[in-house]
Order: sequence, then C-alpha cells, then structure tokens
Amino acid sequence: MNQSPTKKRLLALFFLLVVFAVLAMFSSQIKSFLYDKSLNLQMMLWQSGQARKMDEEVKKLTEENQTLLSQLADLETTQKENEFLRQALGLGLEKEFDLIMAQATAKNVFTLKGITFEDSILINKGKDDGIRKDFPVILADKILVGKVAEVYDSFSRVVLISNKDSMIDIEIQDTGLFALAKGEGSLRIALDLFPKDQELSDGALAYTSALGGIYPSGLVLGRIRNIKKIDNEAFIKADIEPAFNLAQLDRVFVVKTAKIVND
Repeated sequence: MNQSPTKKRLLALFFLLVVFAVLAMFSSQIKSFLYDKSLNLQMMLWQSGQARKMDEEVKKLTEENQTLLSQLADLETTQKENEFLRQALGLGLEKEFDLIMAQATAKNVFTLKGITFEDSILINKGKDDGIRKDFPVILADKILVGKVAEVYDSFSRVVLISNKDSMIDIEIQDTGLFALAKGEGSLRIALDLFPKDQELSDGALAYTSALGGIYPSGLVLGRIRNIKKIDNEAFIKADIEPAFNLAQLDRVFVVKTAKIVND
C-alpha cells in the first residue's frame, strides 16, 4: 500500500534528525577519522613529492659527477700530452723533424673494416691532420715504431717495425756496417745480410740508415740479441729486440718527411 506524501516527508525529516543526532554525538570521532585519512593522504603526497625531488637531485648529482670525471680525464690527457711534448722539446726533436703528435687507439692485433691486422697500431690522426702514407712514426726519444700504411680522414693504421711487410735498411752501432731488419710478426725482428766475417756484439744498437729513402737516419730500432753463426750461411743470424714496449705505447709522433710530402 502506497504511503501518503505526508508520511514520506515525515520519514525523511525523521531520518535527517537521526543523522544530525548521530553527527552531534560522534562529531569528534568523525572529525578524527577524517583528519587521520586526510593526514595519511597528505603524507603520501608529501613523500611522493620528496621522492621526486630526491630523484631529481640524484640525477643532477650523477650528471655533475660525470662532468667532473670527464674533466679529470681531459686534464690527465692534457698532462700526458704536455709531458710527452716536453720530453721531445728537451731533446730538440722539433728542430730536427716536422712532427704531428698522435695517440695509439688500438694495438698489435685488431680488426679494421672486416680485416684482421697484426703488428699494427691505429692512431687518432688521419688525412684531415696532414698524415700521409709512409710517414715514419717515432717516440720522443727517436725510437722508431713503424710507418703509416693506410690513411683515413680522422685516423690511420701504422705497421710496426716487426710487421711481416717491414724491411728496413739499418746500420749497426760502432761497426760502420749496414744490414737489413726484417719483420717476422708477433713483435719479432730478424737481422739479415750482416757479413759473417765481421764482429757483432750482443746488445749493439741497430738504427736506421739513409739508404732506404723512407726513414730518416739515426732512428733507433733496438738491440742485437741471440747472435748465431751458421757454417753454411754467409750471414750472421740474430734478433733485434724492439726498443719500445708495445704495452706501454700511448702517444707517438708522426714525422712529416719532405720526400714523401713532395711526391
């Protein structure tokens, strides 16, 4: 049976009175409940904001740290280059040769354009820096490392004096005699064409002669080792120990030779 509009209004009014009475009786508890919920929500929002702020600070600190590390690396590189240059200037190398300083970026065995090379290094200077094929590569104290074999725009490949394609006219210290230094690979160099009837001392220096036309004279290759005289051989057999340590090879000088530049 349907209630009359008057009864409905009375019921609604009664319900409102009950709600107001309950609110009046438990207002403090309700306020506390709402406050707690509001506080939890505020804490969550604050913590979220703090977390975002912390993430931003960590990111900023990381970027600043990376920048500092990069600056330190640049400073160390500059210091090494300055030290290398001071050594060369101290020896008057710049008065004797026209030099381009470069850094070794790969050593001994590596792959370039799908080809594996041995007894070679890559340097970070190329055609754009004035490098040309066959330019000699030396250290600050006139130690011969090799010569430029391939030149690209911003880098070059250098064959070491131990490379199997390397063949250098040399002179032996205190003998006035000439011979040949032949690369055998794996950082080994053999002495060739030194007459067996001549005296050869262990530890004697081998250095470039002007006979070959590519290398300036007086560049040090290394010292004579493991001398052998074989009965049926016309020449003494010996090794030449390279004067440079490949593991420690870092910065080098490329010599701009006039003959090659003018070709």
